[in-house]
Amino acid sequence: MTVRTLPLLVRFLARHALIGFGIAIAFVTTILMLDIGGLGALVTSSPSGCLAAVVLTFAIGLTFSSVQMGFAIMFLADKD
Repeated sequence: MTVRTLPLLVRFLARHALIGFGIAIAFVTTILMLDIGGLGALVTSSPSGCLAAVVLTFAIGLTFSSVQMGFAIMFLADKD
């Protein structure tokens, strides 16, 4: 099954989920680069820091993608 054969609503939600995950990746990268709360230093000094960064990105990605899909659905134009 290709992307073009998926129903329109599924493609709409998948696109907005990817946007949410992209925002989450940028957000976590910013947190780690700016070392907010010492999180960047903790991740770089810990032996399992890479795993922690991946888990943090995944958790925030789920949240941001859900919010992005919710916003996208709420702002759909009504077809009355």
